[in-house]
Amino acid sequence: MRIKEVGLNYIELADKFRELLEKHRKVTIVSHIRPDGDTIGSSIALFNSLKRMGYQAELVCQDSDLPLKLNFLDGFKRYKSKIDYSDSIVVTLDCADVSRAGFDLKKRTIVNIDHHISNTNFGVLNIVAVEVSTTAVLYRLLKEGFVIEKNVAEALYAGLLTDSINFTTSLVNSQTFKLASELLEYGLDAGYISQMINKRNSLAHTRLIARAIESLELFSDAQIAVMTLLQRDLKATGAKGSDIDGIVDYAVALVTVEVAILIVELDSFLKVSLRSKSVDISYTATAFGGGGHKNAGGFEVKSGKIDALKTRIIEKIKEELKNEKK
Repeated sequence: MRIKEVGLNYIELADKFRELLEKHRKVTIVSHIRPDGDTIGSSIALFNSLKRMGYQAELVCQDSDLPLKLNFLDGFKRYKSKIDYSDSIVVTLDCADVSRAGFDLKKRTIVNIDHHISNTNFGVLNIVAVEVSTTAVLYRLLKEGFVIEKNVAEALYAGLLTDSINFTTSLVNSQTFKLASELLEYGLDAGYISQMINKRNSLAHTRLIARAIESLELFSDAQIAVMTLLQRDLKATGAKGSDIDGIVDYAVALVTVEVAILIVELDSFLKVSLRSKSVDISYTATAFGGGGHKNAGGFEVKSGKIDALKTRIIEKIKEELKNEKK
């Protein structure tokens, strides 16, 4: 039986989650492919909480290119790239669709914890709410009888900080700051966490920024900005996929720009990141098979020419800009 949660009652959800945990005792915690701070933070937080409660847990991500700026979190070194438990319950964190998990989970019991409006409710238990981050959803769940200690709170705060882009996205509200305040009560050093996340960029990342800015193009009276990074740019700078994170924000920071696009040519696909100031770009991301939120989204295209893709995205965003003015 599939349980689809709409108006979330976290007390009931926590009870249902515990029932499933007790049936299995082993837990496989999955972060999505091309991981970001929210999937890493929420996964490590749950891992540390369940381990403290006596459960056997494994922390997995198919993608071995983890963002090193999060390596200060207790549990980061426990990640592996394959599932070893054959009889465990699987918990996916920050996956809007089961494909984002990167593993074949067709025959597994899945608990789906996420914050995307586009979530497909693929679990036997779906703990999904439109929130500023998956760590926000997870924190509200863990408060109902699960262990929260400093290492759990630190991972939750890290995910909150990264997915809210330092508390600047449209989903940030008074409840976000209340949640952050509660997490700080566990003895966290907010300045330390911010420094570890925001001020430890690699040299490759910095060199990649320069190449992205050099590629900058402006359209629609400078309301749309496009940056492009080719494989040769990544090779020349020594950058990995995780070094792309945050680069699109340099374009949306321009005073006239309403929507920024970053197209990155990777080994077997094109990765597109979208950012906006006020336009809801989630519609554009969804139209191309991706997802996201009002101010941040993205998608991937398996093949095709960059120029043709760029033209299609720009035309779609022009439509959204027109709709915004109506």
